[in-house]
Order: sequence, then C-alpha cells, then structure tokens
Amino acid sequence: MFRRLTASDHDRVVAYLSKRPALHTFLTGDIERYGYDAPFQEVYGYLSDGNVSAILLRFYGSYIFSSEGPAGVAEVVRMLQSNTAWSMVQGDSVSLSLLQDVGGFQPRFVREFAFAERPAGAPRPFVDTTGVHQATVDHVGQLWQLRKSIAEFANSNTTELSLRQSFEAGDTLCFYVPGERGEMAASASAVAENTWTAMVVGVCTRPLYRGLGYATRCVAKLCDVFDERGKTLCLYYDNPNAGGIYRRLGFAVTSGWTQFFR
Repeated sequence: MFRRLTASDHDRVVAYLSKRPALHTFLTGDIERYGYDAPFQEVYGYLSDGNVSAILLRFYGSYIFSSEGPAGVAEVVRMLQSNTAWSMVQGDSVSLSLLQDVGGFQPRFVREFAFAERPAGAPRPFVDTTGVHQATVDHVGQLWQLRKSIAEFANSNTTELSLRQSFEAGDTLCFYVPGERGEMAASASAVAENTWTAMVVGVCTRPLYRGLGYATRCVAKLCDVFDERGKTLCLYYDNPNAGGIYRRLGFAVTSGWTQFFR
C-alpha cells in the first residue's frame, strides 16, 4: 500500500533509512529536521507487511525517491505525472532506474553522478586549512555570486532566498577561502546533517583561482568537523577532476546518483 506517512510511522521509516544511511542522507536530514507535517514537505511510503520498502519525499518543488524494489513504483510515477509543481526528482541510481524501467517515466533531462562516502576518521593526507573561514548568513550574497559564476551550477534549484533560509535555519555549514579582492574564491558546504551522515554540496572555485587547492582546503575543513562529530560525509559528482580531489581526502565511490528533470 502506497500512502502518505505520519509521525506514527516514524519507527518504520527509521528502520528503512538505517539500512543505507549514506544514500538516505537527504531523506533522513529532511525528516529529522522537518518531520511529517511541514507545509513544504510531504513523506510518502510503500508499506508491505507493516514494513516500509520505498519512500518518496517532496521538499518544496523537488522530490527524493528511494526504493528496495518495484513495489509501489507505479504509484510514484502516477503522482509525479499528476503533480506539475515540481522540477526535479533525485535519488540513488538503482531507485531512479525503476521509475523508468518499471514505471515508464520519461524525464525531460537526466544527470548521472558518482556517489562517494567518507567515514569519520578515514585516512587522508594533511591539508593546511589556515585561511579557511566559516561563512555566516551575512556571507550569503557573496556565496550566491560565487555559485552564479560557475557554469556547473546553472541547473541548480537553489536560489539566493533558499540559500539564505538554509543559513538562517542552521541547515548549512559552509567554509570558504577569500580572494585577493575580498570576494569568495572557493567554498564548500555541508547540508542535511542527521544522526549518521551529512552531504557535501556547493564545492566550487572561481575560474581565476583554480589550481591553487582552495576547494580542497574547504572540503578538508568539513572533513575535520565531521571527523570530530563521528559522522560520515557523502557527496556526488560528475567532474573527474573533482573526483581526484575527493579520493585524496578519503572519499570512495559506492554507488550512483541520478537526477531527473521535468
């Protein structure tokens, strides 16, 4: 049975999410922080024999999907096709492939990524993080200008307003390196922190400052923080050069990540 989930289902949801905590970072982070009754978030699940075997979460105008198999996929596709107020659905590549192969869903555009994880304390070479600063809500304008300067961020659903709201709510931990003129030269952020994991996003460097190791220093600072917290860091990427940086910092590819655009 596919239905909307409530707080009374939470134990079953946690049992499902805990099976693959890294791949469920966004789902777990959103559910832990906003629950089941927020006006901008809805959580749906497929239940069989009292257990959750698939979850679809709406967060504002996007969806996250995870499934253990084909059960409930047809219902998810019907929901996606009937609701026109969304722009992207994302999730691990196996789950997203079910939407196409089982449900017959045809996205307008697809992006494929490598998904990597770094357990707390994973070995890595020393990286000097001197000169890496933590961003606050007062830096949102600069951070937004930095991201706008990066071509790879053209398809991002993030807006300056949503970025500001994320900082104000304490949902984003961001580190940056300043440039020669006081602008942000590079940054990296962590979002969706939860009981087990957090997701690294927004790793970027202005073209003028590339090749200087600034983004590496920002990600290394995040590694320091989450090593202390005892949590796994996750990320997804489609840039081979970025992949080399992440591998040196102790990240290992464990799966694929897919985004469907409406």
